[in-house]
Amino acid sequence: MNFSFKKNTKGQIGIAFQENGVTIGQCSWKQGMYLHPEVKHIEINPHEMTAECWRDNVSKSSMIGSDCVLSLPPSLVHHQVLRLPNMSIEELKEAAAWEMVDRLGVERPELQLDAIPIGSGGDVLAIAINKSSLSELLDPLYCAGLRPTSIEPHCVSVARTLSLLHRRQSDQSIVRSVFDFGLHDSAFMVLAGDSMVFYKHLEHSGTQLIESIASQTDVTIEQAKKMLLASQENREDGDISKAVRGATRSIHEAIATDAMKCIRHYGVTNRGPLSTQLIVTGSSGWNTHLANALTAACGQEVVIESSVTHIQPLPSSVTNEKNWHIALGASLASMLQQRQRRDSDCAIKDAA
Repeated sequence: MNFSFKKNTKGQIGIAFQENGVTIGQCSWKQGMYLHPEVKHIEINPHEMTAECWRDNVSKSSMIGSDCVLSLPPSLVHHQVLRLPNMSIEELKEAAAWEMVDRLGVERPELQLDAIPIGSGGDVLAIAINKSSLSELLDPLYCAGLRPTSIEPHCVSVARTLSLLHRRQSDQSIVRSVFDFGLHDSAFMVLAGDSMVFYKHLEHSGTQLIESIASQTDVTIEQAKKMLLASQENREDGDISKAVRGATRSIHEAIATDAMKCIRHYGVTNRGPLSTQLIVTGSSGWNTHLANALTAACGQEVVIESSVTHIQPLPSSVTNEKNWHIALGASLASMLQQRQRRDSDCAIKDAA
């Protein structure tokens, strides 16, 4: 998948861009475990990252090599789920490219384009990024001595992180739902084995929760952040917990309703087993009130990402960093899927 520039190598530097920050990470994977994971978050507008800034941050970490994979959010890379007729992968990519050109109203030579088949219902995730915007991100990296090997959307990196133990052909019947809840936006996915078979971008964000808490409890934004952080613990009593629950109830209910609709849509449009577990991840991912709302609406076991088997051993120094799961997912982009997998099942061509 993705916009490849050269052959990938294992354990590359994964770079997760966000609206107001960048997370870099690197790891290896062996015998079902992460090896030497390292993650570093940088609070800066990605467009303000100079070559000197890149060199300084990479040199201060223990990350090695110059090959890197870029993972971009919806604010930087346009992506749209399209319903297209049954055709070859080359024809799908071509049809999706022209559809994105028409929707964006941009000349095709100005865009870098790709497409990923998802599920069995004819859906395709079409991806487009303006080449001038791409150059703004790539030029400082090249000047810093880094070598981007491919680009992928956040959802692909997240899917890879949560699929590392499901890469065999027999794992394709293991279906999980994923709600990736970020500070600026969110996404709902369904994974079958290591293939993404459903995707929908959602407008819900952690920022909405924080602003709602601040306005309804008459506290500052920083105080609201601390109150929301406290609700990650499994405590339903206490004045703070009750205040957070009341201030965020409508947002959590809206999220739960959208999640339920996504699960139903997947069940109608895709053949195969339904998910029995919903994994909540993302920089704004877990709090008890959201988990309760999702459980009630979706009728599935709702779990936090840190309870997933291969993620449990990761140190807090990794999992406490914003977008760690995206950066490490991008780092492992070169891990190949099983050779015997049918091409029509390969929803994420470079997935781990």
